[in-house]
Amino acid sequence: MTEAEADGFVEWRPDVDPEFDEKAFPDLGIPVRAIRGWAQYTLFGEPTGPRRVNERYTPGPVWSGFPVPTTDAEKLLNYLGANWISRAEFARALLNCEVLVPTPDGEPLLRPVPGSSGREVIAYSSSAKVPGRYPRRWRVTVRELLADRPSTGLTLDPGTGLVRSLTAAELADVEPGERRPKVDEPAPEAGPEVADALPGLVEEFGIEPPDLLERHLRYAVDHARDHHFELTPEECVRYLRGFAWQYRNGVRRRAGQDPEWPADLAANGLIAHVDEDARPRPVPWTYGKFSAFGTPAARFAWHRIVGAYVGFAIGDALGGGADPAGPLPMGGLTRHLLFHTDIVLRGLPPVPTGEVPSPLPDPDPVGWLAVATRHAGFAPDDPSALLATALAATPASAVAVDGVDADQYAKDVARELAGGAVAEGVDLLIALFQALLTRDAFALPVHLRLREIGGELATRVLALREDRDADDVKQLESLGERAVLSRALFAAAKRGHDPEAAITLAARSGPVAGAVAGALVGARVGVPGLPWVSVLPDLGLLEDVASDVFWYFNRNGLQTETAEHARWERRYPSGRFTPKPKGPDMRSRLRGSLLAGAIGDALGAKTEFDSIDRIREIAGPDGITDFIPAYGGVGRITDDTQMTLFTLEALIRAHAQQRRTGSADVVHSLQLAYQRWLHTQGVAWDRARGPQSTVEAPDGWLITHQELFSRRAPGLTCFGELEAYGRSGVRGTIERPVNNSKGCGGVMRAAPIALWSDDLAEVFRLGAESAALTHGHPSGYLSSGCFAVVVHELLHGKPLLEAVATARAELVKHPGHEEQSDALDAALALARHGPPTPEKLESLGQGNVGETALSMSVYVALATTDADSALLAAVNHSGDSDSTGSVCGNLVGAMYGEEALRGGWLDQLELRDVIVGLADDALTEFGPDAPDDDRWFARYPVD
Repeated sequence: MTEAEADGFVEWRPDVDPEFDEKAFPDLGIPVRAIRGWAQYTLFGEPTGPRRVNERYTPGPVWSGFPVPTTDAEKLLNYLGANWISRAEFARALLNCEVLVPTPDGEPLLRPVPGSSGREVIAYSSSAKVPGRYPRRWRVTVRELLADRPSTGLTLDPGTGLVRSLTAAELADVEPGERRPKVDEPAPEAGPEVADALPGLVEEFGIEPPDLLERHLRYAVDHARDHHFELTPEECVRYLRGFAWQYRNGVRRRAGQDPEWPADLAANGLIAHVDEDARPRPVPWTYGKFSAFGTPAARFAWHRIVGAYVGFAIGDALGGGADPAGPLPMGGLTRHLLFHTDIVLRGLPPVPTGEVPSPLPDPDPVGWLAVATRHAGFAPDDPSALLATALAATPASAVAVDGVDADQYAKDVARELAGGAVAEGVDLLIALFQALLTRDAFALPVHLRLREIGGELATRVLALREDRDADDVKQLESLGERAVLSRALFAAAKRGHDPEAAITLAARSGPVAGAVAGALVGARVGVPGLPWVSVLPDLGLLEDVASDVFWYFNRNGLQTETAEHARWERRYPSGRFTPKPKGPDMRSRLRGSLLAGAIGDALGAKTEFDSIDRIREIAGPDGITDFIPAYGGVGRITDDTQMTLFTLEALIRAHAQQRRTGSADVVHSLQLAYQRWLHTQGVAWDRARGPQSTVEAPDGWLITHQELFSRRAPGLTCFGELEAYGRSGVRGTIERPVNNSKGCGGVMRAAPIALWSDDLAEVFRLGAESAALTHGHPSGYLSSGCFAVVVHELLHGKPLLEAVATARAELVKHPGHEEQSDALDAALALARHGPPTPEKLESLGQGNVGETALSMSVYVALATTDADSALLAAVNHSGDSDSTGSVCGNLVGAMYGEEALRGGWLDQLELRDVIVGLADDALTEFGPDAPDDDRWFARYPVD
């Protein structure tokens, strides 16, 4: 003890890590691990010099790599994750923190605790983490939330990397305190600002249907929240205004008029992309929070690729001396990057082969990109400018292909871009970008990735970072004037948690260091986390090119979007996407859908629910390769096709009735059609028709075909509920379900509903209502609505992935969609892993319920390239093989058309002529020249 201490003239004060918020948690005390050390002060507050180091100190969570918190609850999660506080301390402090609690039915979400009889409530530490499907929530302290639920645990932030669960026992041990009332509030997108703006926008822009904006906003919000981005009310309204402008100009184009855009794009929620003729192409601005085209991420995320390009441009501008208070002009290095990107898009195939073409094409000096960037200067005359090749090359390794080393492929691309000479550190940058561009919601920071990569350069940068309190500028200058990459890495590693500080620091060393650091932090945080975005005049062009990169090198991107190939070839001419002859017409697609559905049904008829081993015993070691005799013949259909035909007949009759009388109840027509099918299964007409029908005998053309009067293992649920309707005349509805069945009997018959309307919401609704006649579980009827929308889009020539995305966007608007949504997501993920096998297919389910019948069929259709292989794959599994064969057949037949179907199968198919005739009649009825003669209405009488 010093003499001064003995005399009591000094005191030791803790040096607390700046990340610990003492004011937010006064009762928590200062965690010992958050104390960097102790400094000696006089009683007058003067430091005396002596200092003691705390050996137990752990650097702050954000400094260590945790996300930057925006709420007190997030701070606590970080403190717990960094081991600053114990679980008991976390529980005690959390009680006084506000959390967001979804209330879908006016009450919190409760779920059982696995392995016990307890329950836990679901909550989120910040508003942006609450999934978009919950438009209302409570803002409430944990203490108030659990006050009336003493035996309830808590799970915080499920679905995120920092999810934490506390048991009821852990929370019960804490002393009670002051209760603060909860606040019932809407999500930002569901609040009064947005609700008040919607009617005005609908009226101003003539939006039809009126709920289009509301539905589209839901789509936008869901995609933004997938990566924990939240649209503010102002952003929602501006985005909707931008979408409304796009809608109005779409109407103008269809009327043969030129589009008209407002003078102030930004104020109207628009951003100027650039078309292939170098003209501005305004589109709604998504604030970098979601991709407007909705393509699911493969290896790399859209918002991170865009963030890297935008961050690169910001750092380039600042490094060139631009004032961040004003517009940030495009620098020559950024133009250099865009030219490299153009070369990559024109010179490389979308799916890597492992070999990089040599030479790659030269930049196009008169192309759209050259024209759009001619206001920029020249790249720095320095070898370090070649570091830009790392960002241009990395996305080319996005698609994982067996036998191709993606990391090496990107490095080879960079070498080819640089003409063989590679700037020192390009390989290191590529490794960093490959890690930072992850599709995960949270990306580890640069300093942790550098530690993983290792090497002399990484070691030197990380050693400087360890001295947290050292002067950043002096440390930067200690690296040497020519150490451009070292300076960029140092800035991104030490100040990456503060993008503005990181880019500003690196930009002191010039455009290359500033651009590289900007790209690194932009890749991690995306556009929403970057500063100065609003003062980038070329923001739209940067987002445009970065989006092109994302879309091109994505298994679910351009390669599957054949309708876009002609435009792409004009934009990035390569010869790879020369437009191919037009695909099948509507007649071929509709016939194909019904015929292929019947073929799949017949292929699986014999082996329904047989194991794959039993199937191989029956059909041979390759499984089913052709029709197997069933029901007394070859090519015989089952109840799946029978009910599909009656569905289509009902649609024709309802549409004809609407034309003739001005009104029709299509669901009533569907019900009566299914009662006619019930009669073909051996139920007397008086018992089958139901009290709503007075027809003495079943009428219409379809029922005259005696081949339909044959029982082909009808589903018990369908049969039983139709018999019940025959007794009561009360039909099942979504609001009044007849049972809790989610069997596949609804989805298997729904394909024709695609014809009913071009309003996708109406198609979905009718698909769901048709299935609800017999199946009351959401997965039993929502699968039907979803399937009808997919088939609708395929009949109109849309690619399957786009059709599924469109249908899923409709699906998630409906309560109870989660099971079907998850099943579709699983199918899309599985489709990325090569051709189908029985084992892969069975991992999705058995196909006997609605959600798996659809997801298994979508998976097979995505993972195959022709109708034959799809139909065979769809029936070779240990499940409901005739139903998956039928549903998958409806899909691939609509995709490839009638001409793509095997002639031998068509020749043997039962009721082939009836199927073709009914399809042609449907096109006639729904076409512009539907007949009005008595003969037609006798064929399709009024119900």
